[in-house]
Amino acid sequence: MEPVDAHVHVRAPGRDTLGFGSLLAAEYSGGMTQAVVSWGDNDFVDIAAEAVPWLTRLVWVRPGGPDPDDVRQRLEDGAAGLKLHPAYDNYPADTAGLDPYLRAAEEAGVPVTVHSAPGPADPDLIARLADRFPTVPFVLYHTYLGPPDGRRRAVAHAKRIPTLHLETSWCGSRTVERLIDDVGPSRVLFGSDAATDGPRHFVREPPNLESRETYNQSLLRLAQRLKPAVLRQFLETNARTLFGLET
Repeated sequence: MEPVDAHVHVRAPGRDTLGFGSLLAAEYSGGMTQAVVSWGDNDFVDIAAEAVPWLTRLVWVRPGGPDPDDVRQRLEDGAAGLKLHPAYDNYPADTAGLDPYLRAAEEAGVPVTVHSAPGPADPDLIARLADRFPTVPFVLYHTYLGPPDGRRRAVAHAKRIPTLHLETSWCGSRTVERLIDDVGPSRVLFGSDAATDGPRHFVREPPNLESRETYNQSLLRLAQRLKPAVLRQFLETNARTLFGLET
């Protein structure tokens, strides 16, 4: 198995939070062999992905920027999809201002990843965006970073909309199992949000997953409890298929 981390960030050199050195240390400590990376500074992400062949970049977009033609060019140059962060960039996830970028994703046949959390990134709003672009695959990063009700609504939308996928950063192993049971093993992806906890992201103490597990503890427990074929889908196949990653 060659595990893929479907959700990482890098914004600067070094071993501080979201530093390039921190990301490398975290991913190696978790046994990851590929990762999908994004940050608001697309140029720096391009540099990082060029330096490390196992990093695959997304294009971060927000209403009003970057230029849609620049986005198309980055997708032609190898970016695997788009990243939206309505909470960080302060816009509602279903705003029409995103439509030019969603059309670019539709034309290129690439997925769109969206931070999913309370407020402007609520799954109800993301579902409306997915309804407007029914041929575009969407990934709800974190599934929902907030109270359990939001996660249940995210699952309900995924059951209704076949193009919605759930990513599991900050979800404990029992939560991951429930998500797989709810929507099926083909639409749940592993992601870590590294390196928001620095180089020890996968092994941090106190535990960072629902205050009960580290990422590595969660992965080991899932390896013990999931069927091998389901574990491979979760850790590798789903992300490779969605983002067009080669082994």
